[in-house]
This record gives sequence, C-alpha cells and structure tokens, in this order.
Amino acid sequence: MNVYMSVDIEGITGVVHADMMGATGREYDRGRWLMTADANAAIEGLSQAGADYILVCDGHGPMRNLFFEDMHPASHLLTGSGDAKEYCQLEGADSREFDAAVLVGYHAMAKTYKAIHPHTIAGAAVAELRVNGKPHGETGLNAAVLGSLGIPVILVTGDKTTMAEAREFLGEQIETVAVKESVGRNAAICRPPSATLPEITAAAERALNNLEHAKPYTPPGPWRLEVDFLTMPQCDRAARTVNIERIGPVSINVHGDTPWEQYRNLWAGLRSALYEPAAWLG
Repeated sequence: MNVYMSVDIEGITGVVHADMMGATGREYDRGRWLMTADANAAIEGLSQAGADYILVCDGHGPMRNLFFEDMHPASHLLTGSGDAKEYCQLEGADSREFDAAVLVGYHAMAKTYKAIHPHTIAGAAVAELRVNGKPHGETGLNAAVLGSLGIPVILVTGDKTTMAEAREFLGEQIETVAVKESVGRNAAICRPPSATLPEITAAAERALNNLEHAKPYTPPGPWRLEVDFLTMPQCDRAARTVNIERIGPVSINVHGDTPWEQYRNLWAGLRSALYEPAAWLG
C-alpha cells in the first residue's frame, strides 16, 4: 500500500505560538522537533498497518521544517521551497497511485474562533477560500483535491477545533487525534508528546487497517474555486496570473480543467498576490 502524508505545523503537539512556527522565531527548532515527532508517530502506525511506501510532504511555510536526519526509516521526505513546488502542500500526490492520505498537524480555516493560528493557505493574503460557494480551509480543500485523484484522507491531527472541522467535511468515520484544545490564537491546553504520540500511532494504524470504509471527499464538479484577498493590491497581482479571473475588488475565480489543475493555478495566483514589487514600481 502507498500512503501520502502532508504535514503542517500549527496543529502539532505543543505548538502554540509563532515563535515556534517560523525561521525567525526563537523556538522554531523546538517546533520543528515536535513536528517531526508527530509525523514519525503517524508513519510508525502506517508502517505497522502494512504501508509499503509513505511519501511525506513538508507543507508548512518554508517547507523545509522536518528534521530529515530524524525521520522514520519507513518514510520518504519531499522537502524544499514552495517556489520549487507547483503543488506546495500536495506536491507529489500524483507521483504514483496512493491508496490513502494522512494530514498531520493541520489547523482551522480563516476566521475560526478558538483555534491555533487559524488561516487558509496564506494568512497574509487570503480572507476566505470557497469551493462551490462553501468556505474551505486547508483540511477540506486538500482532502477535496486528493479526492479528485481518488485518494481518501483517513486521518487528520491538530487542535480540537480543527478536528471538528475535519469531521464536518470528511464525515464522522474519519480518524482524528486532538493534540490540544485552543483557548485563543496563541494559547492552548496541551497534552504532552508522551500522551499524543501513542494516540497518533494507534489512530494511523487503525485508519489504514479500516481503509475499506474510507471514502474520498469529492465536491461536485466542475468546481467554482474562489478566493477573497485581504487587500486590493493582492488581488491586482493575482489577477494577472494565467487561469485567474477577477470577479470583484478583492475576489478571484480560479480556472482549470480538473481540480488538480485548479489547485496548481491557485498556488500560482497566491504567489503572485504575495509578490512585493521593486520599490521603484511601488
């Protein structure tokens, strides 16, 4: 069996503050260590359930967070800058036939109350993302894109609020592990790795053993994939991207022949939106 894994950091055991999430943060290496531990716990469970090949995509920020030297020996790590990855958080999901997918350390969508650093893809730019008129975060969106490839998401880990979001989109049968309970954007009631890691391992093993009950999340197509930006200049820049249609002052519609193409075009538009022009063009 082949399993695809996408790993983010905001929903990782013990991670609560930006200091632990980015390269300039004084506790970034601590966050990276915790991120690697959660990923390895899931890999261990998948391995115990008989996974033959596990591709792990580092899907947070610089996308070079996971400590390669400490990765579980059953894994293959896809790491490197998002500028070099057309599909960013889902890079490599089309590289072979995957039987299942796992989302580790995921966070709630933008504007969610009582969640650790809720946002959708790019918090500095995206106010809301919608699939067929329904707001989606990274859990729902990425599960839908994977579903369009025939890949069901079988496990999601993160904070308690995000686990409720995962069940809303993916159904009550989805395996979830709530590693913490947010009390605000930068604070949570956390359980230690000694408690969460065995739970993640057990949930991953159980999820893969019950694969016959898993169903891909597949919103009806063709998708209408829309994004509202925080500012008009961001929308200005995104709208110059191929396959991006401007539909309002801060809104775009992302085109593509398939959801997989739309996802690639979405990331292209977001890169353009986040690009800061040279000072003499400002």
